[in-house]
Amino acid sequence: MTRRHRLGAVGVAVLLCAGVATGAPPVESDAAWSDAEQASGSVSALRVASPGAVRCAAAGLLTPAVVAWDPPAPGSNVLGYRWTLVGTSNRSGTLPADATSVSLTGALIDIGTSRFDLWAVGPGGWDTRATNAASIGFLSVLLGLTSTCSLLPT
Repeated sequence: MTRRHRLGAVGVAVLLCAGVATGAPPVESDAAWSDAEQASGSVSALRVASPGAVRCAAAGLLTPAVVAWDPPAPGSNVLGYRWTLVGTSNRSGTLPADATSVSLTGALIDIGTSRFDLWAVGPGGWDTRATNAASIGFLSVLLGLTSTCSLLPT
């Protein structure tokens, strides 16, 4: 770039800066559409009751593992239950609010133990876990030979 071009570029930059600096200031105005508004609202909270402690209700030779719990107290916001079985047997399900037990059977080939967890589900999908869990075991090769159930420490 020649000296002449550099001087020209500097001159243009000076003119641009001067134009911005001498521009008209912004004008303040009152909005013609302003209007007073009022709003109100409320906040509420609820608690989804825990299903409490689960217990082993049945298990054994040619018997499904049955896990049970006490029904919720009236007004406990329980809309249903969801459960998971995680380990050698991976399953999950949902139950209605009046359920107090779930029966678990082994698959065609199911050997080993899995952890059973239960949650009470309330409005909006909020949930609360049971105060304990159970270990469910199956020895099942085509016939569903046996099931076991034991409570896990909290």
